[in-house]
Amino acid sequence: MNLPDDIKQAAQAMGQALHEHETVQNFLDAQARLQATPEANNLDLRYQTMYQDLLERQRAGETLPPADIEAFRALRDKTQINRLITERDAALQTVKNYFIIVDANFSEALGFDYPSLAVKN
Repeated sequence: MNLPDDIKQAAQAMGQALHEHETVQNFLDAQARLQATPEANNLDLRYQTMYQDLLERQRAGETLPPADIEAFRALRDKTQINRLITERDAALQTVKNYFIIVDANFSEALGFDYPSLAVKN
């Protein structure tokens, strides 16, 4: 999609402003702390991988064995008590909430719901 230069520059400025916002920086810092700690990072990656695997298998119609579900729940419980993972997850939720506010303000300023426009294109 070819956009006018002034629109591209405005979008880049907005992206930079969002990136520099304290809420986003807090998330990026929390993510960096998690990734810098091999044990926590490995736990998080194992959980994400297992979650995706089980989800794909379930979507494909497989009935998941109780042992797999129990293993997933045990791993999930470990992630829920890991301080670095819970801090990252809380920071991510804060970013999501912030982006909802940004979306509402942006849509109000434009006079239309801009995400719905993006979905159509």
